Amino acid sequence: MSVSKLSNRCSIGLVVSIATLLVAGNNVANGYEGAMGAYYGGYGSMGYGGYHSSTVAEGYLRGRAAGIDAAGIYEVNDARAAILNQHARSLSRGNDLKQTEALYAQQKMWSDARVEARNDRELRSQQGQHLLAMHRATTYRDAYRLSDRELNVKTGAISWPEALQGAKFSANRDRVEELFRQHIGYGAPQAKTAQEIARSVDQWSRSLRNDIATMRPEEYLVAQKFLVGLKYSAASLVEAT
Repeated sequence: MSVSKLSNRCSIGLVVSIATLLVAGNNVANGYEGAMGAYYGGYGSMGYGGYHSSTVAEGYLRGRAAGIDAAGIYEVNDARAAILNQHARSLSRGNDLKQTEALYAQQKMWSDARVEARNDRELRSQQGQHLLAMHRATTYRDAYRLSDRELNVKTGAISWPEALQGAKFSANRDRVEELFRQHIGYGAPQAKTAQEIARSVDQWSRSLRNDIATMRPEEYLVAQKFLVGLKYSAASLVEAT
């Protein structure tokens, strides 16, 4: 083979190779652009629709730009999602606080209701006890009322029954007579003096039980009734003022 023929064949091969590379490059660029267009749904509305990259480099740059744009959209959406999530957490905390406040308010309401109910019960009990005491005092006062001869409510003079006139009761009689003179003769009768009369009479009544075996039953009953009458008469004088 001659040198000129060999040279021609090499030239033809080189031209074919270059053409093949150009065609392959154009196909790669078109394929890349088509793939990017399919991936992003086509950018016809953004000026890219129907256009094909002329080179590999242009196709690469256009694809990178589209990727950067997609990344930006992702960041924006992620930021919006974070804001919505934060807002939801804030609303949740607000709901928790309101529920806690409602629970505390309900507990306080229950506690106040229990306290009020307990106070009402105590008040009714006190009122009942007061009414009972008044009824009992009225009943006892009527049952054990002393006559004006037995107790002079103007001077405090006392006419003792025979069962209480013994010498052994002299100190008791002196104490009660002195208290009645104070109770009647020094201004308006005082509750404190009436209470002292009641204590002295109750003490005398208890000591009188020791003599029940030596006294006739009717004398014992008369003596005890008279002492109770003295106690309630002193209280009645205070109520009358």
